[in-house]
Amino acid sequence: MNANRRIEKLQWSDEYSSGLIYLDNHRRNFLDILNELVEVVNDGSCETGLPMVFHRMAFYAEDYFAKKEMALSNIDELETNIFRAEHDRFTNAIARFHDDFRRGQVDVCRDLLAFLIDWFENYVKIFGVEAATYLKEKGYE
Repeated sequence: MNANRRIEKLQWSDEYSSGLIYLDNHRRNFLDILNELVEVVNDGSCETGLPMVFHRMAFYAEDYFAKKEMALSNIDELETNIFRAEHDRFTNAIARFHDDFRRGQVDVCRDLLAFLIDWFENYVKIFGVEAATYLKEKGYE
């Protein structure tokens, strides 16, 4: 990412929608956190703004990933290990970025933002229609 270029916030679009209120609310929450990081990057306030972003990301991962893994745990048709592997990759990456931040790495905000944008856009594609269908069958709206 160009260090001098202002970054636009990501806007919710239909391509992000799963058709489930439950899942879409989590995705919207993720975008809110991501857009908070966009503001931090654009304002140049990494040192003061990034701790709250890390806090919100940690809560998001703990809450959302655990609940989704439990909801999907009994599905033989889905390869739930794919979701768990992505969740692990995400949490490990956030931990590495947090360590980099504590060590004073200069580009951590922009690097984290690039990772989160890429992760979100790819994760939405991984979470397929069959998982949303299963969650609907289990009573999720």
